[in-house]
Amino acid sequence: MAPKILDERSLKAREQDIIDVTITLIDRYGVENITIDKVVAAVPYSKGTVYKHFLGKEDLLLAIGNQAIAIMYDLFNRAAQYDGSPRERMLLLNISYLIYAILHPALFKSNLCSKSPNVYGKCSESRIQEQEKLDHKLMGLIVGIVEDAQTNQQFKCPEYMDIQQVTFAIWAPGYGTISLLSNEVAQCSGSNGLVVERELFNQSNLVFDGLNWQPYTQDRDYRQSLSVALKAVFPSELALMKGMGRELNF
Repeated sequence: MAPKILDERSLKAREQDIIDVTITLIDRYGVENITIDKVVAAVPYSKGTVYKHFLGKEDLLLAIGNQAIAIMYDLFNRAAQYDGSPRERMLLLNISYLIYAILHPALFKSNLCSKSPNVYGKCSESRIQEQEKLDHKLMGLIVGIVEDAQTNQQFKCPEYMDIQQVTFAIWAPGYGTISLLSNEVAQCSGSNGLVVERELFNQSNLVFDGLNWQPYTQDRDYRQSLSVALKAVFPSELALMKGMGRELNF
């Protein structure tokens, strides 16, 4: 019997099945313990079929990383389009990163791994190009908010920094805060005395004030404005989190 020939849609669906199962395995065992053999054992496809879609484990991890960035882009884009001041939109964008980490913990944990040189060196050129395009779109949202703040004369780049450095200064504390308090991401117990969303809120405002981004924290009730923005922009995500027993507590 001749092998069944799948159309493009069916191939995409099969590839997504493999990605979804791998994400479940990452959540259960950790990204460092993922192998193609473990993936093959968990999917209804042969090893040869899996290799038709992915060059190897690294190519699969990069595909998962690309999916993660696409999800982040949707959240970041909605934050960037919010009808608020540039600083309020950037604060909302930072908090949307935490929402992403809560709703997609396996993706949050594995995304940085997908950017490793060891991974890139074993991936298809098409997936690498896809990630570069996604990263460019993602950073474009952050740069756009900074440029809006400059246009509104609420922010001016320090003489010793350019916009790329400013966006990194904004992103790095957010990633660090969520990573360091990862045990608190799925809950709000404050078991170590720190609640991740409160510290992310504080770190964001410290950076914004340090960059002389107006209005300053002392001049605006950002907790109140953030609460209003979250309910307007992310109602479905907040509902999903509530169903998990997780609500943001600033």
